Amino acid sequence: MLYGICYVSTLRSSLKPDELKELFVLCATKNISENISGVLLHNSGNFLQYFEGDEVKIKELYYGKIKKDIRHKNIITLFEKEIDDQYFTGYKAGFTSIIEDNQIASLRSYLNLLHYLDSSEMQALSKTVYSFLSAE
Repeated sequence: MLYGICYVSTLRSSLKPDELKELFVLCATKNISENISGVLLHNSGNFLQYFEGDEVKIKELYYGKIKKDIRHKNIITLFEKEIDDQYFTGYKAGFTSIIEDNQIASLRSYLNLLHYLDSSEMQALSKTVYSFLSAE
């Protein structure tokens, strides 16, 4: 069964740009190897992540690792649910981390395409991502 989770969190302490980039690369590499797709965004010390894949793997990652990661505080689950498809497998090799303006534009274009799928989870995700990116 496919499952998706979207959450926001705040960093306990700031990361230098190199540390942030290293974290993004590590997340993307691990997630792709586990057939987990999605997107990880950072804005002003806050993260927004949506990830999708096998329900067992997704819940294990979220509840077993992310929720226990001491670098996070104020983790808020925006939604979690069964999904019909992995929507981000076609985007940037399945998982992306946004750190540059051109990547933000690319993500917005991709979300616009997905919005036409008319699924409730994609509409919720699109609105959430746009809000997060606009909070600069």
